[in-house]
This record gives sequence, C-alpha cells and structure tokens, in this order.
Amino acid sequence: MIKSLTGFAAACLLLAGCGVTKPASPTGLYTSANELAVKTDDGWFSAKTISIGDYATSSRTNGIPSGAPARQWKNVSDAYYLTVKNGSSQVPVQVLSTPRITFSARTFPGWFPNMGSDAPLWYVHVGATAADPLKSWELIVKRNIAFLELNDNKVTGILRSPTEELKVTAHNRYGAVNSADKICYEFQWKGIAVAAVLTGKDQRVWLQKELDPALRETLAAVMLGLLFRPQ
Repeated sequence: MIKSLTGFAAACLLLAGCGVTKPASPTGLYTSANELAVKTDDGWFSAKTISIGDYATSSRTNGIPSGAPARQWKNVSDAYYLTVKNGSSQVPVQVLSTPRITFSARTFPGWFPNMGSDAPLWYVHVGATAADPLKSWELIVKRNIAFLELNDNKVTGILRSPTEELKVTAHNRYGAVNSADKICYEFQWKGIAVAAVLTGKDQRVWLQKELDPALRETLAAVMLGLLFRPQ
C-alpha cells in the first residue's frame, strides 16, 4: 500500500471524489495552493534549464548514457537525459520514445491501454532519490493520444516502481474540446489525482502538497522530463 498521503488528507480527497465518474472541471488538485511556478531559462549564452517550484533541471544531454539498460533497446528516438535537483538531492532522469513492442516481455495491469506493437510510447526513467535510495521509477505513456481520449480523461499510461503504481490519464481541459493542442497528463493514486503537468506552449504544473516527499520528488522529476520533450 502506498503511504503517500496523510490519512486526513486522503480521506478528504476521497470524499471529494465520491460519485464523480469524470472530472469535468479543474477541482481538487488544480488549485493555486498546489500549483508550482514553471520557469524556463533559455538564454543566448546558457543551455536551457527548467524549474518547477524548488525542483530544477540541469541542461539536457542528447542520447542515452553508457551502462543504461535502454542502450540495449533496438528502436529508440528523441532520447535525452538530465538531472533534477532539489537542495542537495540530485535525481537522474532519462527520456526517450520507443514502440510498444519494446515492452512485450513486461507485465502490465489490465487497465493499461491496449495498442499495437508498433504504437509509439514515451518512456521516462527516474533514478533513486535521496529519500528512497533503492527505488527507481518508470513512466510509460502513449505518444499519440486521440482527442476523444483527451475529452474523457482516459488512461494513457502508467508510472510505477517495483512495488507501487499510479495511473496516468490525459485531458484537454485547458484547451479546446476535440483538440490535442494542450495535453495535460494527470497522475492518479487509487483514483485520486495527485499531480498534473500541462505540456506545450503554456506549461503549468500541479503537485499535491500532502504527498510523501519521496513520491513528490519522483513526480516532479517525471514532469520536468516531460516538459523538456521536443514539441
């Protein structure tokens, strides 16, 4: 069981979500108290970096570092890696795109999206954090998301460690209906939205304040990795 929210906060969030089958408006997670400012530094004489709240990236390096498991994968594109810093803590992050067949030997929960073996995916690997020195996480989400899926905040992937997993959905609440111009990825723990990142031109991030610090750091690292993707 994920001990990621205080008992009181979890109970409040669960009660707030009772009877709601589709989040039709930005509520709960999507408040000013949970929103972190997104800042991009891309000057003439400095490499691009991004920060959300107290979490900041290094500049990114294209490719896959030597020794990384993904070096053995046959079909990889748009690969890069960076470091996310928070105080004295530093977390390595790898981002790349690869087809579904790369994970043909992996087991996924029944709710993971059904797709063909050549369907492209985004993959983000987050190394162990200072708070969880033996645990790493991986995000696997669809790269091509239809606007009908966004209209209904459908499940598009998974964020998981060896012992825990979160559903990842995607919606277009901050864009036009029937549009994929502004994709917002939402991270759900047992049906509760605990983090979200709006990608594209108008970037925004929300992160539940009551989260366990280790999971909070992991989610920040994953979302910063996604914000660095080529548009």
